[in-house]
Amino acid sequence: MNTKIVAAALSLGIAAMPALAAEGTRSPLPVAKVAFTPTPAPANELDMAIGYSRSSAILTLADGSTVTVPFSPDVIWRSGDMVGGRQTGLITDAKGRPLLRSAPDKNGRVAKGPFISPGQDSNSLLTGADGKLYLVTHLEYVAEAPDSEAGKPEINTYGLLPAMMQVTELARDPVTGSLRAVKASAVDARAIGGIWIPCNGSTTPWNTHLGSEEYEPNAAYYETRPLEPMNLYLGTPGKTAGQGGANPYAYGYPIEISIGRGGKARAVKHHAMGRLALEMFVMMPDNRTAYAGDDGRDTMLLMFIADKAGDLSAGTIYGARWDQISGDNGGSADLAWIRLGHARESEIKALIDKRVRFSDIFESASPEAVKADPARHAGFKPVYVYPGYDLDGGKQTLDYLRVRPGMEQAAAFLETRRYAALMGATTEFTKMEGQALDPQGKTLFTAMSYIEQGMLDGRNGVRPVDHVRLTGDAADLDCGAVYATSLGGGRKDAGGQAIASEWVGGRSQALVLGGRKPKDQTLYGALDKCDTDKVANPDNLSFSSAMRTLFIGEDSGNHLNNFVWAYSLDDGALTRLYSAAAGAENTGLRVLDDVAGSAYVLGNVQHPGAEEDLNKKQYAGIKDRMRTMVDRRGSVGVLAVLPAMRRALPSVTKP
Repeated sequence: MNTKIVAAALSLGIAAMPALAAEGTRSPLPVAKVAFTPTPAPANELDMAIGYSRSSAILTLADGSTVTVPFSPDVIWRSGDMVGGRQTGLITDAKGRPLLRSAPDKNGRVAKGPFISPGQDSNSLLTGADGKLYLVTHLEYVAEAPDSEAGKPEINTYGLLPAMMQVTELARDPVTGSLRAVKASAVDARAIGGIWIPCNGSTTPWNTHLGSEEYEPNAAYYETRPLEPMNLYLGTPGKTAGQGGANPYAYGYPIEISIGRGGKARAVKHHAMGRLALEMFVMMPDNRTAYAGDDGRDTMLLMFIADKAGDLSAGTIYGARWDQISGDNGGSADLAWIRLGHARESEIKALIDKRVRFSDIFESASPEAVKADPARHAGFKPVYVYPGYDLDGGKQTLDYLRVRPGMEQAAAFLETRRYAALMGATTEFTKMEGQALDPQGKTLFTAMSYIEQGMLDGRNGVRPVDHVRLTGDAADLDCGAVYATSLGGGRKDAGGQAIASEWVGGRSQALVLGGRKPKDQTLYGALDKCDTDKVANPDNLSFSSAMRTLFIGEDSGNHLNNFVWAYSLDDGALTRLYSAAAGAENTGLRVLDDVAGSAYVLGNVQHPGAEEDLNKKQYAGIKDRMRTMVDRRGSVGVLAVLPAMRRALPSVTKP
């Protein structure tokens, strides 16, 4: 390889790639180290209102030479774009008809459609059965929409509409590596009863997309009330599950998407993997073990182990118990694993189809009832967990539960978090978000976006257990952290039974910590509550083995502009790579080391200029201007196109 030509070509950017093609050097570059130049934080209102990157990747090759490639963010499609004759992000019912009204919010207000989602999340770049490239993208929700009554303020429609996933056929320039949208289609979700709030997701080792359904509907609440957002999809308005309407137990699962010829998507819900406020599952290299983040407050960490590699239709689920070692610097613990149960997908689907209810699974009682008559409530245990989405805000309460005889499997797989709490797993985690894997280092990374409430020492309140007791400044911990968990084999569960996996979580400790805004940090980020030069409220994670870098995307109310960061595992360097428009979240973060000769940093921008994100007190003076200046369409895009890479050790020159 002529590394001088490589360096000269790439220092000019991707447009210089023909020189590489002429040299026949499109095979992955052997890199010994990758570093990044920083993107400055916004220093004026124009920068606050747009997304930008001024970073470059500096690749040190195995022979010691360097290659510099600038980041050049590019949009593949925006909300509402017409791609191949189809409008992107359009929310429809099961018959493909655009929805014209939302379900009512808690105040009875109804939004007016048609609805175009700016909620792009989660990307998987897949090869279809026809050999073409396809991008699977979530459309999580529809932020604000006009009130159906003229003259009234916009309505936050979160949880008031069904959601969707989209497949985009891509054309790839063989020279520059750039990606262009050719055709778009919605994933046909009729066979799975529609899609509920798809958040983050991952790509399986066997070339499928593994999506999610976040903030599962609170089945206790919706036992006697209609789940109207999904009734809109199904065409069953006003009906409860018992009356043939949408069933809350049909939502809250991973959804696997495979791509056939012509981009035709097949969707399958994997009910045997448990039901949570599912941020995402990430698969391990054994094609059997997977970990799920459980978003919300007072939630859990879930491990699933499939019976067969590459087949997610049957397996065993476990809940983690945090056995704390230290509460300092974000804390550390050894994870113990509590076996919750084994199931086949068909068994859990049969329970759902039978319309099993929350009250069929549990007997429940209030603390007052238990105190008044303890003998009558023998066997009831206290539980304090996130109950799932409902119009009352899904608030945690102290409840006493007892599983009805013979309903253990139903409890484990339909009410996974509640059952995990009954079985002794930790359910004090707050805002557990993305997961990523370093397969060579056998390390699982987990984003804890906000560390607060039950995770803090002395803040346990009425929670019946206190596993997590983190110490330090609460304002620092409110900025969140990324945890690193070592993975290995030879482990037993809390009951002494061997766990059949070589990828079981052991020691877990904080790796990347946010922190409160320093008083002397005044030249930029004046409205930020967390340090502008540190990660605040990490959400999306993606790991590059070739770059030895953990990429971190923010979903922060403590940074006016959310950033994408690169964290080097080799030297701990933390570098800001991208700044999103005010009110936007960085989502869909996916780093691919080698796709037909190019490496990609994929990234979406979700709900820019969103009312909810700009509604904090510190943003009051700038909110209205930002809402006017920001392009409020969400976007799917590429933050950087780099040469394909593989990890290599530097060459050694003999004396």
